[in-house]
Amino acid sequence: MTDRWITFRAGWWPAIALVLALAGWVLVSVTVSGWLFGDLSVAEEGVWTIPSGVVQIAIAVVVLRYERVGYRELGSSPQLVRPALVATGVVVLVANVAAAGLGLAAGTGVSFGLMAYYLAPPIDYFVPGVAITAVGMYLFTGPVEELAFRGYLQNKVVSQVIMGSATVRTTIGILTAALSFALLHIPAYLFTRGVPTGALIGTLVLLTATGVIYGVIYAATRNLYLVMSLHAIGNLWPLVVDPGPGVWPKYGVLLVLSVLLIVSAVG
Repeated sequence: MTDRWITFRAGWWPAIALVLALAGWVLVSVTVSGWLFGDLSVAEEGVWTIPSGVVQIAIAVVVLRYERVGYRELGSSPQLVRPALVATGVVVLVANVAAAGLGLAAGTGVSFGLMAYYLAPPIDYFVPGVAITAVGMYLFTGPVEELAFRGYLQNKVVSQVIMGSATVRTTIGILTAALSFALLHIPAYLFTRGVPTGALIGTLVLLTATGVIYGVIYAATRNLYLVMSLHAIGNLWPLVVDPGPGVWPKYGVLLVLSVLLIVSAVG
């Protein structure tokens, strides 16, 4: 864990304002997209992700400017781009190899092609839909959420907690950001994706765990680009392998990948 604290201008209220503003926008976004599109298709959801992401970026930028915090302080200096891309490339490679291995082991029949997993049954997305979704997820959703939750909120909580060691303070920051990140997904999962209320708890646990993983990697590396790119590919895996129905994702494989990343980052 890190002891490199960032100095913020104000106390708790900008962090609370950020979370409330994002929560408010999520509710507005879900409502407006429902009015415009009804049940969103893949392409429509991808298209809507872009303006929605712009609003979320604006919220985060306003808060960061008020706090007088530079983006480099958060871990977005140019020299961090290359290691982030290399690490993400390794994850993508391992994920494709794992998907192929799982498909062969399951005997479902493995096929290859750009974004093959999403273009094959049972998902059966069409090419423009995948392309638009990729733009939304890779350039907006992943980067925006990591800027807000890991770059700002996690660091903010760490800076405001005055009790405990550096590890305790960082852990509180990681957990707070991860839980906030998970809870803000509730409107989208309930109203846009139609996740049953009973299944929502499991989804929230998974989202919180994912947020914790991103938080630990960020705390260990101080590389915001890395968690942005990992978040982006986690939303839409760039697989050139279709391992067959029901084979991917395997959360055990993803957990092992996450543990290896954390160990590498801490080491």
